[in-house]
Amino acid sequence: MLRHLAHGLCNAEIARKLWIEEGTVKMHVNRVLAKLGLRTRVHAVIYAHRHGL
Repeated sequence: MLRHLAHGLCNAEIARKLWIEEGTVKMHVNRVLAKLGLRTRVHAVIYAHRHGL
């Protein structure tokens, strides 16, 4: 999920790529943000780039 965020994909695009519902993507994105202690998608993108994803 983090890699998809780092590539700048929106929830709808991620859902289509993974063949899941957009609501499921939102849930996963929120869980990733919570686990990494990040507040926004922008912070997640920065985190991903800093860690080579």
